[in-house]
Amino acid sequence: MSAMQELTAQARTMSGAASSKAPDLLKPALVVAVLIALGLFVPTVLKSSFYLGLLVNAILLGIAAVSIGFLAHQSGLMMFGAAAFTGGATYLFAISVTRFGWNAMTAAAFALLAATLLAALIGALVVRTRPLPFAMLTLALAQMLRSLVMITEFRPVTGGDDGLALSFGGTFFGLTQAQLSKPEMFWPVAWLALCGVMLLAWGVGRSRTGRVLRAIRANEERMRFSGFNTYVPRIIAFTLAGFIAAVSGVLTGLYTAFASPELLDFVTGGNALVSTLVGGVGSVSGPVLGALLYVIGQDQFGATGNLELLTGVAVVLVIVTFPEGAMGAIRNTIARFGTRLPANGGNDAAH
Repeated sequence: MSAMQELTAQARTMSGAASSKAPDLLKPALVVAVLIALGLFVPTVLKSSFYLGLLVNAILLGIAAVSIGFLAHQSGLMMFGAAAFTGGATYLFAISVTRFGWNAMTAAAFALLAATLLAALIGALVVRTRPLPFAMLTLALAQMLRSLVMITEFRPVTGGDDGLALSFGGTFFGLTQAQLSKPEMFWPVAWLALCGVMLLAWGVGRSRTGRVLRAIRANEERMRFSGFNTYVPRIIAFTLAGFIAAVSGVLTGLYTAFASPELLDFVTGGNALVSTLVGGVGSVSGPVLGALLYVIGQDQFGATGNLELLTGVAVVLVIVTFPEGAMGAIRNTIARFGTRLPANGGNDAAH
């Protein structure tokens, strides 16, 4: 049976066998729960606010990278304009606070909902395109939004090129604005959000929708001839990617209390894209690892005064040396030592 036939057969299979796999998932679920719980204690171990701040920045970037990696892995579509949803969500949160006077919880919920609806609308228009036009269209969306917030007539709302400084009332899960600005206090919010979006992306990848998406990625024409709708699943994937990116944007607004046009710039989206490529798209943890390496690299290279040069050289070396990304290199290294790892199809399911 060919790989395409196998994927098609998996896509036709209903989830009735899921109950029989429940015992097999119990131990991994316990391990994940323990890791999530241990992650909450990082501020008690890492006392330095500077390095804890770097980790928070890595999480914010990692969540945006997860959205790009999820869409690339499941649909074969690379989103160059992730900044449209990260920066867009930050601006929606900021405008809700400054113009409507909403508290942090209400503004965050509104920003997530509005950004997700925007992703669904944009997805309905662009997911039918080929990968390269798709990438360019998402990039154009981000640049269009950047130009929009800088229009002089909208300056009272968006702040123009000066951006918007935020001062919001109420609490966000019991944390005030002053507390959210401190890395050690903001860490649990960022950590749990990262774990939540990773589990969401992993769960969708293992679901029937994920199998259908990967089958469409492998051979869309054959899936259509087999009677599958190839349009709606891609909209769902793009919408979910937009939602995950919006989570990063809302957290950025909560943490920095500032929204600027740079959040919608290609450079911002490019950071998440580079993190995805460095970490690899074969698993949900790859983009997060890439974001961590990228943030650490930026900190180290920035001290030399040759940030752009060293960053470019390092990114090229990593991508050329490890085509599957850093996580793929780790997985292959473990495999060489005799650890049994799933084949490529298993990697798809594990995503």
